[in-house]
Amino acid sequence: MAAKELVEILLQVSEKSAKIARAWRCQEELFELMVEEKAEKEKNERFVRDFKTLADVLVQEVVKHDVSLKFPELRDHILGEESNIFKNSFGQEIRIEVREDSESTSRHLTTVLCGNEIAARLLAELIHTDIVLETEEIKVMEEQLDFELPLNELGIWIDPIDSTSEYLKNSPGKEVDGIVVSGLPCATVLIGVFHLETGVPVAGVINQPFSTLIQENTTSRRWNGRRLWGVNHAGHACYSLGNKRKSNKASTDTQISSTFKVTISGSESENVKETLMSSGIRLFPSSGAGNKLLHVIDDNVDFYVLSSAFSFKWDTCAAHAILCSMGGGVVGYKEALLLKSTTKEIDKISFDKCELKYNKPDDGIAKKWSNSSGLIAFKSHQRVFELLECFGS
Repeated sequence: MAAKELVEILLQVSEKSAKIARAWRCQEELFELMVEEKAEKEKNERFVRDFKTLADVLVQEVVKHDVSLKFPELRDHILGEESNIFKNSFGQEIRIEVREDSESTSRHLTTVLCGNEIAARLLAELIHTDIVLETEEIKVMEEQLDFELPLNELGIWIDPIDSTSEYLKNSPGKEVDGIVVSGLPCATVLIGVFHLETGVPVAGVINQPFSTLIQENTTSRRWNGRRLWGVNHAGHACYSLGNKRKSNKASTDTQISSTFKVTISGSESENVKETLMSSGIRLFPSSGAGNKLLHVIDDNVDFYVLSSAFSFKWDTCAAHAILCSMGGGVVGYKEALLLKSTTKEIDKISFDKCELKYNKPDDGIAKKWSNSSGLIAFKSHQRVFELLECFGS
């Protein structure tokens, strides 16, 4: 199967997911599902108590449905964070599904949403919308993705809405030195493809539904999204980064800084932070694994460092594939430090053995499907070797 066909359907379902995410924020009937109390402090009876689960499951099932429809052989190898069993506000456990047409899906979602027919219809219409990619986007894929992928050997990881907490807050985004650290731009749709036998990442699509806020007039504004992809397989490495988000901070740098920038989790250990800062490294605590990985892809930072098992396969697979297509990668934090401490001189071949894998859990350590040894995401092998020197022997 041509690589273009797979990437195209993944971009389409990611955009459908992004449209659902934007609609949920912007359309009143859907927005009410996210708000427990109305402005006048009256209890909102339409509030969905576990909105995060509902949003994640719905988007996840949309991706599964559309990809399986196009490629039935992938149906049993599409994995995600959530079960598709959802308990609604009436306490009913319902298996969320995408039905054969908009009307059937609307009836099904009406039950999920405890009788809210308007919201169910709006969602069903979005779910069954045909997505047409931009002409230039198609042209880039036709030029670069003229090779085959072994569809029967591939699996998919989905993170439907990464950084849901920032998505719920509805903040336009906070920047520190031009780097987005919180707010709606941190929310991403992540779809990663991996090889079932080897576990290596093969392709990735990231959709940033809230990439750029457009102020249309004094009272109206809307969000534009961004789509990017990368493929790395059998000697083929290609990618497209879409329209990068413009920073509010104008750059005055005339050359590449010699000081590393590292994005980290807000809960990163004090020991790791002190080690990095003592080497003159600038730290940027940020929300969302997808957002942090996107900062590495976009060269906003040099690395994403996470020393603990607080990320999962669905968080990293998509960006990992894109980074590999750009000559970088994502390695286990503990494995990389162990290699550094036991090897006189690290080379790319030995370092690549530390790359994260996606086909099986990490030896039952920590939570299932977590990246149990942490991670370091990077674009340059030379620079990541320099980073490891900061950790001593």
